[in-house]
Amino acid sequence: MITARVAAKTGLTMRIEVAQLEDVRQVMTWFPDKESLMLWGSPYMRWPIREESFLEDIYWERFEARVARGDAGELLAFGQFYNKLGRCHLARLVVNPEFRRRGIGLEFIDRLMAHGGEFLGTREFSLYVMTVNKPAWHCYKSLGYHMEPYPHCDPHLGNCVFMVADRNAE
Repeated sequence: MITARVAAKTGLTMRIEVAQLEDVRQVMTWFPDKESLMLWGSPYMRWPIREESFLEDIYWERFEARVARGDAGELLAFGQFYNKLGRCHLARLVVNPEFRRRGIGLEFIDRLMAHGGEFLGTREFSLYVMTVNKPAWHCYKSLGYHMEPYPHCDPHLGNCVFMVADRNAE
């Protein structure tokens, strides 16, 4: 069970909440350079990070955003979801650098899938991942994602793959 594995590794419990602007301001600090921002957000993210452009680039007003909080209210992770081709499409998934490599990303994404799927009324999911982001790649595969052809062509996403998962099969 994912929750037990994470709790055993970290001693943390996690709750999922609607992201607030203050959460986004903290997330902005997690990217020390242009490369880390692009790896996370896409080649369309603007550098240097400024609040106004960051909010525009992550479609703050258009996409649902959730965070994971720990026992003491600490911000553990951030992610977004929206309907794409009838699937719950996950986007801009990130774990607080202070809590990485503890299984938090795996648990957060699993819970975000459950929450976003229920919110959108689907058990099919999709996401994009940069080919060089091996930790994310392995996390998604362990959650049942597999590669599929792009639903559309975008020349800026040539080093990115489209992945889908289907929880109807479980």
